[in-house]
Amino acid sequence: MIRCPIIRIFSAFIFLFGLSFAQDYDVKLEKIVNYNNWGTAWDTIFVVKNDLITIAALPKVGGRIMQYDLGNHPSIYIHPESKGQVPSDGNTVIGGFRTLPSPQSDFTWPSPPKLDCKPYTCVVRSKNADSTVIYMESQIEDSNDEKYRTHKGLQFKRLITVYKASTRVKVEMTMLNKNGSTMKHGIWDITQSVCTNNGSVDKKNFWVYFQRNPSSKLGNGKGYVQYMHEGTDDSQWRPDAAPGGIMGVQYMQKTGKIGADCSAGWICFVDQLDGYAYVKTFTYEEGKEYPDEGASVQVYTYTDMPVVEVEVLGPLTTLNTGDSVIMVENWYATRASGPVLAVNNAGLITKRLEAQQTADTMAVNGTYGLFHSGIVKSVYVDDEGEEVLVADSVTVTPLDSLKINRKNQVPAGALVLRLEAFDKSGKSLGTLDSVLVPEPVAVRGSFENRSAMASGKMTLIAKRGLISGKVHTGGTFSVSIFDLKGKLLLKHGNSSLDGSFTIPVDISGSLLVRVAANGWTESRIVTVVK
Repeated sequence: MIRCPIIRIFSAFIFLFGLSFAQDYDVKLEKIVNYNNWGTAWDTIFVVKNDLITIAALPKVGGRIMQYDLGNHPSIYIHPESKGQVPSDGNTVIGGFRTLPSPQSDFTWPSPPKLDCKPYTCVVRSKNADSTVIYMESQIEDSNDEKYRTHKGLQFKRLITVYKASTRVKVEMTMLNKNGSTMKHGIWDITQSVCTNNGSVDKKNFWVYFQRNPSSKLGNGKGYVQYMHEGTDDSQWRPDAAPGGIMGVQYMQKTGKIGADCSAGWICFVDQLDGYAYVKTFTYEEGKEYPDEGASVQVYTYTDMPVVEVEVLGPLTTLNTGDSVIMVENWYATRASGPVLAVNNAGLITKRLEAQQTADTMAVNGTYGLFHSGIVKSVYVDDEGEEVLVADSVTVTPLDSLKINRKNQVPAGALVLRLEAFDKSGKSLGTLDSVLVPEPVAVRGSFENRSAMASGKMTLIAKRGLISGKVHTGGTFSVSIFDLKGKLLLKHGNSSLDGSFTIPVDISGSLLVRVAANGWTESRIVTVVK
């Protein structure tokens, strides 16, 4: 049974779970020795929090981040027997978030010690109520061990930024070549995520989700590759965990690893029992060479520890002496139980916005996790994207999920309903989700009555790079093509004698095609492949 408290929003976006407006969400920083009884051997821990999240950085052991909690819910694993220990090499499992140079094939474990487990310098770059920035820097790898020959001279730097009233943590990672020779590496980050509930291993409720690349050639087009040397069992890989090419990995206490060329730029760890989700977002660089058969994300599962590793990899880069490469990642946390269908700057989607219309009344429903404290407005827009009506708004917090289930009257001229998110200061965070109005109501004077949905008045076929069809009613007609956020991509007019049309489309994915002719309109969603 899911224990996630859901904010249910009925006919007028009513909050059933109130927010505590006494919270200021200011960012606060403390430097603490023996934080959480981790032991004095780990020296000073840099703890940053803002009433939503808590981050704890451990400079003494590889500059790791050992805590990223939403409220009191932990996401990062700390090995109980290694707590407070200072390891001599990378063979000791500590837990936390760390960075390594890719590809993995360049070294055998243990990992390069100065980069992975030796002390980092750590200073506070800036600190105020709105944000705090921590800077960490590794030593230069100088091991004479032959297995680290290709890593000698590498150095890592990190900037960690925490923001007010948000779960966002910006992690900017830099890899530098301080050696006298050219190297080819990428930045590879690993978060060891904890898979326990009430102190016991949970082999059912912990998942990792990401979107498979629709153009992927990995695994003969499957969109991922299993690294057989890490384990051959494939029962925990779920390539169709949800519609839209969503890949799921269910932690089942088995050893295994997969990699994928995820171009959507997000990967999410979910505790489905308690309803918590932790996201990493990144920029996928199309056309670049990625390590380990082309992977931008990897997931590794353990059999001897309650851990799933959530990994993001940057492209391989040739670094001459003095060169550097940067990879920027944003972390977010929210209440959600998955499967995760999509991620954007405002939040994540577990049930996409759906609309059903009867006459001029439209019922909509959808389910979300928000990344920032603020408000979400329900905004109707026309075919130019201009605002027609702000139907309502609701106050939101990452500490509760958001469920929308409401009805309202469709305003004349509205084509799309958008959920627009704003932070506490009123700054726009972008569109959380959107849905097309099934039967738009005409603006008075444009034509006499509302254009009704017609059935069987057209034929529509999506081909590779083309949308073709035929209008069976004769006369002039127009074809409008939109993305699923309601953005008009192109408009085609035709008056062919037989009503046929063929439209080149230079885009892949799901599109809405709307045909209007002789006082009727008909809309269909099609999938186009380049």
